[in-house]
Amino acid sequence: MPNFQETAAEVATRQTAPGQPVKYLLHDGELVDYADARLHVLSTSLKYGVGVFEGFRAYWSEDDQQLYAFRVADHLKRLIDSMRVVEIDGPQDIGLLGDQLLGLIRANELRGNLHMRAQVFVDSKDGKPEDTGPSTVFMAAIPMGNYFGSTGLHVQISSWARLSDRSMPPRVKSIANYQNGRLALLEAKRNGYGAALLLTESGHVAEGAGYNVFMVRQGRLCTPPVTDSILEGITRDSVLHLARTELGIDVDIRPIDRTELYSADEVFVCGSAAEVNHVASVDRTTIGKGTAGDITRSLQKLYRQAVVGRVAGDQNWATPVYPS
Repeated sequence: MPNFQETAAEVATRQTAPGQPVKYLLHDGELVDYADARLHVLSTSLKYGVGVFEGFRAYWSEDDQQLYAFRVADHLKRLIDSMRVVEIDGPQDIGLLGDQLLGLIRANELRGNLHMRAQVFVDSKDGKPEDTGPSTVFMAAIPMGNYFGSTGLHVQISSWARLSDRSMPPRVKSIANYQNGRLALLEAKRNGYGAALLLTESGHVAEGAGYNVFMVRQGRLCTPPVTDSILEGITRDSVLHLARTELGIDVDIRPIDRTELYSADEVFVCGSAAEVNHVASVDRTTIGKGTAGDITRSLQKLYRQAVVGRVAGDQNWATPVYPS
């Protein structure tokens, strides 16, 4: 079994499985070969969708020759909050989990932009839906560039409503919740769009299929409140901080109507995978000039600087992965 104490030379001598982007994943704190990270087919998670996860990013800085993991502690805190809400007995030590994640990156000798994932599953064999444990934790770190590209998103307002907190907890990253966004995305793709936004049961704009949404209308930057069936997004929180402290912009956190998007000057989405990407059209209505507006471009630039510690350094968001 490989371990974190292996030297770099020892790690380098191990073979990567054909076609696999990385050598190792992490299973309950232990490195395992990529192909050996498995759950039993009758585990509670596979039978009933009982699991939570976090998606993280890490960014390579050519200037520093360093890889920076973005807001790791904040993501892991939300992972623990998610476990509490959906009643999963799992690890609680944020520091230990963070060290394990960074150790996984170093073991794979990854030096480039990454998407990372930490998943906690209820892994009782032939389990029951009421089982809260035992749990197992898998972590992955996979090379990943821009998820959407840079040409702007063409978005459909989905016929599927966003989950209500009365039915499922949308503010946490429960694996089962993502079926909601998946259905919206599949509908959008069938209809010739690249992405989807969902409305709340009461008809307000909630979020997309894996990303929060902002708009600029009548000179005001706006985003839905966390009580409108949205994930309490960490990238959303980063954008709010950057807008307020770096651009000096007041942000209106309020319910947003669907038709406000049509007449908005700018619309953009944000998330760990999505980063900050502008929306070119909603329901085939062009937003502004169809290109990223001034505020969107400014926030995109600030976000790219923040993820490598150039901006908002006092927030300690960017963690160096490799020793100096």
